[in-house]
Amino acid sequence: MNMNINEKKALYAFGCPNREATVQRLRLVAALAPDPAAKKLFFALAVKLNDKDCDRWYRCFFYNMRVEMERFAHHKYVPDSYPVPIMEGLYE
Repeated sequence: MNMNINEKKALYAFGCPNREATVQRLRLVAALAPDPAAKKLFFALAVKLNDKDCDRWYRCFFYNMRVEMERFAHHKYVPDSYPVPIMEGLYE
């Protein structure tokens, strides 16, 4: 399944390994969201995940997406070119 970064962020914030609970939670969030664009995003994601064929791959997709988003957030704040300080006295 292809998702854009906003859908992944919404799933990261409101999702869980249980697909049915995630769909129910996204519908509730869509009902409570004051912004029409946010309502559309949450409801469209709930509809996308409501398909019965999603049961086969959802749990694996969810865990892989969590790992990807955590890695993305880490690299967003700490670039790879950031120098790592090493204290030589601690390891001798």
